[in-house]
Amino acid sequence: MNKSSPQAAFQAFAADAADLDTLRAFAKEHRWQESCIVEGDIRTAAGHLKDHLSPRLLLVQVSSSPDAALEELNMLAEVCDPGTKVIVIGAINEYSFYVRLMEMGISSYLLKPLSQESLTKALEKSLQNKAAEGEEEKKPAKVIAVMGTRGGVGATTVSINLAAAIAEMSKKEVALIDIDPQEGSIALMLDLEPGRGFREALEKPDRIDSLFIERVMTRPLKRLSVLSAEESFNEKVAISDEAASLLLKEMKNKFDVLVLDIPRHLRTFSRKCLEQADMVVLVTELSLLSLRDTLRLQDMMREQLKMKAPLVVANRVGHSKHDMKKVDFEKAVGAEISFLIPYLPDAFVPPGDQIPVIKHKTLPAMKPIYQLAERLEPEAKSLISVVTKKKGGSLLGTILGGSQSKKPAAAPREG
Repeated sequence: MNKSSPQAAFQAFAADAADLDTLRAFAKEHRWQESCIVEGDIRTAAGHLKDHLSPRLLLVQVSSSPDAALEELNMLAEVCDPGTKVIVIGAINEYSFYVRLMEMGISSYLLKPLSQESLTKALEKSLQNKAAEGEEEKKPAKVIAVMGTRGGVGATTVSINLAAAIAEMSKKEVALIDIDPQEGSIALMLDLEPGRGFREALEKPDRIDSLFIERVMTRPLKRLSVLSAEESFNEKVAISDEAASLLLKEMKNKFDVLVLDIPRHLRTFSRKCLEQADMVVLVTELSLLSLRDTLRLQDMMREQLKMKAPLVVANRVGHSKHDMKKVDFEKAVGAEISFLIPYLPDAFVPPGDQIPVIKHKTLPAMKPIYQLAERLEPEAKSLISVVTKKKGGSLLGTILGGSQSKKPAAAPREG
């Protein structure tokens, strides 16, 4: 693990066996990996954080001397990333020491030995403080739905890269949510642990709160959090009628932008999520079948859901010699294709722990993703200047006709 690895939700450094046992039980209760509990004190933590990304919530044990403890915390501050909430544990029972910690911005101070109750209260306090910090300036969250006209057009690939680009450009907190709890593939494509509590929340949405979100979401980038599940086909997921409204309400309270990966076959839950979108990105291909389904989905959104027209994005452009011309496709659907994403399988392979739009941002094929992100989130600070373009040709010409555009014999389809 290094500075480019996903940010952990929680990490603790404690030296005493009893405290370590309590922390392991606490981590298990919140579905955090046991590896987040490390034997050691604050100096161990400082050494670790020199080369590792700080977690969102960090617990450290300090020395029994007030002066030594304060010196250790100053040392920790030099390597701890901004925004990390710090809980301190120790044996110093002095009010003046507690006041100094609060002045330094420490979230909570817990006297040893630790208890489950004290840890739970400290976690709740850290979440409340985080919410209060942005309460005055918090604008209504923007909800963006991404939907494919057909299976295999790359809607999930677009949603992953779009969410990452918005998080990278705007510096806002972005949530990427896989709306299909059984057939969704975001967790698999990003090599993330699926959210184990997602199904429970969909079946009993009254349990959704800030603690739930903190527990079930993973963070592949500093400002990007992901909610995705892979429930078995052997059991029916009995999604509550209230799940969509309650889930998105809580998500809007916590994040600035929500990107929803909507399955093409709409059921009650996914339809209700789609209805709450401020903008819909309809991902299509320049094929006859995609043309037909683009028309049908446009009609459904306009006539049944009473939604405004979606933004049409053509993906995998150039992958087939039977592609329609852009102008003919636009004339048939009665709408402009806002962006063309060239077919470049070597760049858009399943991204694993490195998202293509971040890893390969200088490739011309990434430019439409950044432009789409900027269109949907105008406050984003543009990174398009770093996306290079070869001299003497258009963007598509560079990809489809240049010497570097040789198509593999058996290229994988984007999911």
